[in-house]
Amino acid sequence: MKILQITNSFFPVIGGQEKVVLELSKGLSKMGHDVTVLTTDYLCKDSMKNNKKFNFDIVRFKNKYWLAGYGYSKDAMDWLKNNYSKFDIIHCHGYNRYLPEFSLRFLRNKKPTVFSPQGFVHTEKNWVFKKLHDLTIGKFIRHAKFVTALTKEEFNHYSKFGINKNKIYEVPGGVDLTKFSKNDNNKLKLFRKKYNLQGDFILSVGRIHESKGFQYAIKAIKNTNLKLAIVGKDVGFKKELEKIIDEERLHDKVKILEGLSDDEIVSAYNSCFAFVLFSEWEGFGIVVIEAMAAGKPVIVSNRGSLPYLVKDRRNGLIARFPSIEDLTKKIKEIEQNKKLRLKLSKESKKFSSSYSWDNVVKMTEKIYKSALKK
Repeated sequence: MKILQITNSFFPVIGGQEKVVLELSKGLSKMGHDVTVLTTDYLCKDSMKNNKKFNFDIVRFKNKYWLAGYGYSKDAMDWLKNNYSKFDIIHCHGYNRYLPEFSLRFLRNKKPTVFSPQGFVHTEKNWVFKKLHDLTIGKFIRHAKFVTALTKEEFNHYSKFGINKNKIYEVPGGVDLTKFSKNDNNKLKLFRKKYNLQGDFILSVGRIHESKGFQYAIKAIKNTNLKLAIVGKDVGFKKELEKIIDEERLHDKVKILEGLSDDEIVSAYNSCFAFVLFSEWEGFGIVVIEAMAAGKPVIVSNRGSLPYLVKDRRNGLIARFPSIEDLTKKIKEIEQNKKLRLKLSKESKKFSSSYSWDNVVKMTEKIYKSALKK
């Protein structure tokens, strides 16, 4: 098959959606399919050139307007209009984003399309505009032949758009499990030394954005013996976190790390004491599965898809958002209860085993084949 993946943002941007498109493209290419990614320089202005290290093509255009994160790229749309006929199937990724949504509108009745929201938008910020979007542009997702949901939680949101359940496939995010099976102690020591990560630390990974809840995690570790390492790319919230660190006098307990390589991020997972993702909302939470694959106890908020991944006290702990008190309580429990910590580590590792990228890629290929038959 000749497959086109469409996403507003892409590698080297670190995020759930970007990771999904990257791994799907790599996996489908290995299976013999001809894959192209159409994207923009949204969130990565320093990366306009195509990256030649992959076994698929990347076509990247300038994102001209920010529009509160919605984005806009006429050049990318023009390219699609001139080249869509070369592809057998087109997969659009990202709800509340210009390029995938307007691509679906243009492609209706022209090519078989699949749409993956990679998490619907649920934060209260810009709520009026998001509601207007749901009632207007958001309805473009109806043009897709099939749609995917990261968890059962997203089925309910599709019903609001009048999408029949027969058109919805549940396809979770995935993890490269082999990365976390190689635990090189020398590499971990070098990683800790490079970033001055001494002692036991909690890890939290994601875009440095208000919705990720890092501000709560900073305050929660204040009265524990653990430190906190925040790993991710700043998208405008780092200064606020630094302000909180100053106010709470936590310079010795909190580190914000940007620009880590893939290997270093794996080392961060493998060397942490436990993992926390206290988000306001998550469409899926690949970073949680990655932490589980590293055999770490995880603590998450009770928002979005996270309770679908973490079963409280079985393979992790759930804290009430935005309660700093409850989050602190759960962190202390992990810190002080070794028996619980070992149990959660074992169960989380076991749970992650079904989330390999190979499985996700095969599931996606089946959807493409079904779409081509209809």
